[in-house]
Amino acid sequence: MSGPLSAITTAFRVLRAEGFAAARDRVLDRLADARRDRLFTPLPEADVAHFRSPVLNLLATPPSPRFGGVPTQFVARLRHEEKERPVALLYPTGRGYRLELTRDGRRGRLDLDGSPLDAVALADPAFEAAVLAASERTGARVLHPEGVAGLPVESLLRLQAQGLRLVLSVHDFALFCARPHLVERPTDRFCDYCRDLERCARCLAADWRVPAGFQARRRAIARDLLVAAEAVVYPSAFLRDRHAELFGPLEAGRQHVIVPAVDSVSLPPPPTSPRPIRHIAYVGAVHAHKGALVFEEVVRLLASTPALRFTVFGGGDAEILARLRRLPRVKVRGYYRSGSLPVLLRRESVDLALLLSIWPEAYGITLDECRAAGVPVVAFDHGAMGERVRYEGGGTLVPAGKGAPGIAHATKVLVARAVPAEATSTEWPVAARGVGLPSVHESAAAAVGLYSRCL
Repeated sequence: MSGPLSAITTAFRVLRAEGFAAARDRVLDRLADARRDRLFTPLPEADVAHFRSPVLNLLATPPSPRFGGVPTQFVARLRHEEKERPVALLYPTGRGYRLELTRDGRRGRLDLDGSPLDAVALADPAFEAAVLAASERTGARVLHPEGVAGLPVESLLRLQAQGLRLVLSVHDFALFCARPHLVERPTDRFCDYCRDLERCARCLAADWRVPAGFQARRRAIARDLLVAAEAVVYPSAFLRDRHAELFGPLEAGRQHVIVPAVDSVSLPPPPTSPRPIRHIAYVGAVHAHKGALVFEEVVRLLASTPALRFTVFGGGDAEILARLRRLPRVKVRGYYRSGSLPVLLRRESVDLALLLSIWPEAYGITLDECRAAGVPVVAFDHGAMGERVRYEGGGTLVPAGKGAPGIAHATKVLVARAVPAEATSTEWPVAARGVGLPSVHESAAAAVGLYSRCL
C-alpha cells in the first residue's frame, strides 16, 4: 500500500473509531512532528565536531507524543535540558537510526545505518553499531536509555562493557519481562509478577517465538544491567522499591527517583464547592492493560443509575473503541494532544475520572492532569497510583481484586454523596494535600545534576 493511500486508510479508521476531534488532533501532532523534523538539517561530517556532547540520550521510538508517555515526558524535559547542555539524541526511524544534535541554538542530524528493533531480541549488533557510531561522533561517555521497553538488554550490557557509562531510566517492568505491563496473554490479566517460568513461557509464546530458558536468561541479564549502571532512574518510589524486591538488593546510592512531568496550559482554580456527579470520564489509552474492558463493565453496572453520562478520553484499540461507542450514554472523544487533557476535562464539565489500569502503574501522568483540572478520580489501589492518591489526596481507591464491581460501587457512593447540601471540603477529596504538580524544569534540573555526578 502506498504512503498516501496508507495515510488515508489510517485517517478513515481513526475517524470511525474515535471521531473527528481525535482525528484532527492526530493530524495536528503529525504536523508538529514534521515541523520538529525540519528543525534538524542534515550535517556534513565536518560540522559534527561543533555538537560534541558528553551524554547520548536514547529512545526506542521517535520522540513524539504519538508513541506514548515515555517520549512525551522525555521531550518535555529535553526542551529545558537543552538550555543547560548540548544534547545528542539517538532513536530508530524504521529505516535506520537518526542522531539529532542540539547546541547553542543550532540543530543538526545524522542518519545512521540500522534495522528495525525486535521486541524480544536480547542482543542486536546493528543497534550496538549505531550507538557506538553516535557516541564516537559526539564524544559521549554516558549513554542514557530513556526506558528499556523495546531495547535489547544484552546489547546495553555489552555497550557498558565497551566503556559507555549507563544511566538507565526505568518506566515500567520491561527489565522483568518483555511485556512491560505484565498483562498475561491470553487472559489479559495482571500476572502478579509471575516467577513460574513455564507459565511465563506460555504467555510469551502467544505473541513471540522465544527459545527455552529465555525468561530466566533475560532476567539474569537485566539484574546484571541494574548492577552495572552508574545510575538507575525511576519515576516513583514504588517502582524503585519493587525493582529491589524483584531483582534483589541494589546499591541505594545508584537508585534515583525523578518525578516526570509534562507541560500543560494554565487553568483558573477549580470550583471550591463540589457539584453533583453527572459526567464521568474514562481517562487513558484504550487498551486492556489500561482498564478499557473494566470501564465497559462499569458502564453496564451503572446502567440503572440515573442521569449519568460517560466520555472516553484516549485513543487505542479500534475494536475496543467500537465496543465502547455502542454502549448507551457513552461518547468517545478519543485521542487528545499532550498537555490538553486538563482543558478538555474542564471544558466538558467532567465531574469524576476513572483511572482503571489493571497493572500497577509506575507513576500516572493522567492523575496529575486530573488534579490540574480539579477533577477527583476513582482508581485501583495498586502501584504508584495507589501510593500517590493515599499521600496526595484527590481521589477514591478501590482494592484491585474487587475489579469492575468495586469501581462501580465506589462510584455509586460518590454519586449519592456529592450533592452541595451534604458535601463539605473535608468529605470531597478534590484538592491535593499541599502537594504541588511536578515541574518539568525541576525534572530537567535533576537529570542534568545526575549527568554531572556521573561525569
